[in-house]
Amino acid sequence: MPESLDKRHFKGARLVFQSGDESHSLDATLLISRLLVYTAKGDGSISQDETDKMLELLSSQLDIPNGEAMQHLSSAVMSLANDKEVAVKLRHIGEGLSQEEKRVVLSMVLDIAMADDELDDGEVKAVAFAGRILGIDQDTVYSELRALKQK
Repeated sequence: MPESLDKRHFKGARLVFQSGDESHSLDATLLISRLLVYTAKGDGSISQDETDKMLELLSSQLDIPNGEAMQHLSSAVMSLANDKEVAVKLRHIGEGLSQEEKRVVLSMVLDIAMADDELDDGEVKAVAFAGRILGIDQDTVYSELRALKQK
């Protein structure tokens, strides 16, 4: 990750940062779509309710069309199956997010975990993984999970 993280900011779904005299950007959609798919698959399969919720979240939170959201989700499924370094790549993107942005992404992940109104052990593990990728304290993540179970 670039050294000058203090100059990072979001432009739409792109995290923009400076490295020396050059400006670079990363697509936060990559991080979000992969964490959502990983969470949805936590119980073994992705249900239609979870797919619908992921499309809704990507479209509304990142202001992208439904078709583009579906492309991101399809790409996420493929990369999770084929990319051995996906966790490292996601962590690098997550490091560039502000605490508020991390909380928004965690909230999206929690919405997917509860899309079918059930929270199984695989989804709990997936949410905990997402929290680690985002650099969110695990006590905070499990506190959010406990609050979900009480609803």
